[in-house]
Amino acid sequence: MLIVKLAYILVLAFSGIMLVLSDKYPFFVFFVLLILFPVLGIAELILTFPFVRIKGRAIDTIIENPDDNRLFYEIRSLMPISNGVLVLNYKNNLTGEKRKEKIHFSVLPFVKKRLVLKPVSKGCGVIEVSVERVIIRDFAGLFKISKRPKLSFKQYIFPRKRNVDLTNFLAKTGISLDEEKFSEEKSGYDVSEIFGIREYREGDSLRQIHYKLSAKRDKLISKEYSLPIDKEVTVICSPFFDSLENTEDFYIMVYSLSSELIKNNIKHTLIFKTKTNSITMRVEEERDLAEMTCVLVTLKPVIAEREAYGGLYIDGRNCYV
Repeated sequence: MLIVKLAYILVLAFSGIMLVLSDKYPFFVFFVLLILFPVLGIAELILTFPFVRIKGRAIDTIIENPDDNRLFYEIRSLMPISNGVLVLNYKNNLTGEKRKEKIHFSVLPFVKKRLVLKPVSKGCGVIEVSVERVIIRDFAGLFKISKRPKLSFKQYIFPRKRNVDLTNFLAKTGISLDEEKFSEEKSGYDVSEIFGIREYREGDSLRQIHYKLSAKRDKLISKEYSLPIDKEVTVICSPFFDSLENTEDFYIMVYSLSSELIKNNIKHTLIFKTKTNSITMRVEEERDLAEMTCVLVTLKPVIAEREAYGGLYIDGRNCYV
């Protein structure tokens, strides 16, 4: 817009010189029009500014796939806006990264202008999106006026998943994906394994009756089924590093591992160690996984003073995925 202002000043100066050197009427009219030109622009801004309204929202607060993220903004005005700029601020509370984005727009009077944005997220974390200001310029681009609407919201951007070799990881825990363990003390409901036999009790189903033994003993014998033991694991997560470079691998590792454990019906507990305390999260289903990840992406990486060991631990042993 600086070029437009310089061009206007040069034309105004030239017309002023021609008005002094010549007494012709057209030069006078041209000079007066140039003087009125910015006045009309200022009047346009004064009439437009009070009636500009802006709303915004995100497609979702929790974003599991950053590629699907969308932001929606709606701008309304009683006067036409031919040259508007929407200035957005993005701040990642995990990495501290800040960036700005400028969106140019135009609005017709009494018509809602809808803007659909696809923000580019660099890494996971809690992203705070806010409208820094809305800039409105006059039709000539000589003057501008801005307002700062109080519009902001947060989004939880999940890490990107990667493949996890769960078999090797669970080898450290003694858990096998192909083997079911059953209780030796309590009966259960798994008809594939027999816990024991006993005399028939009122209320036993016909499926429980052991017909061969019943025929041999001349009385009804019922089967007791086995109780499967849930596969469980506790993982200690330590977000400590010797530097802040490549820390995102830690968040990807924790999220991918927890996702794979849930996929294989393995309940687990994650303990996040910090400098001052620890946070324990129990994950049994997909909903728990989402809640855990929201906590995960709020954990800021810590620079360790002596030992840098960002990773996962089971029984004090470092486990890589």
